[in-house]
Amino acid sequence: MVDKARAKEYLRIDEEDEDNFIEMCIEFSKEEIENSTGVTFDSGGESKIYEMAQLIIITDRYENRGSQDLEFKPNNMLSCLYTKLKYGDYNVQS
Repeated sequence: MVDKARAKEYLRIDEEDEDNFIEMCIEFSKEEIENSTGVTFDSGGESKIYEMAQLIIITDRYENRGSQDLEFKPNNMLSCLYTKLKYGDYNVQS
């Protein structure tokens, strides 16, 4: 799973002004992945696929936070990662 330090490194942010927003983006990314794939952090969160999906979502929300369009629009790479998570070897407990 992506933590705040990893997200800030990926986004190339050094200052702490954005920490609360970044933490909110991290939580949003976990919810978005679960809602889109059924994979929870507990079942797939340690995979590199899950981490990359999180980073794509976090980056999108960070870069587009001022947008009037609040709907998240997955890109082709993220759709591919969702498919891998959804049909991979991640046993989701219901």
